[in-house]
Amino acid sequence: GSKSKDRAEIVRWVAESMRPFNIVRDRGFECLMKTGRPEYKLPSPSTVGRDVRKVFARVRERVARWLQAS
Repeated sequence: GSKSKDRAEIVRWVAESMRPFNIVRDRGFECLMKTGRPEYKLPSPSTVGRDVRKVFARVRERVARWLQAS
């Protein structure tokens, strides 16, 4: 759904921009994310951290398989 897509985009932005997980508590970031959707509930910093670690683990596994195949 849209919520999981939003979470994925937050994870991508946090990881690529090397932002702290608690950026989701920033008032400006919250205002931006709620633009046009005042009911939008941002994930907690711990959720963002867990999501980033999950993505990292998946990418690490994929890279390991590529290296084994070559």
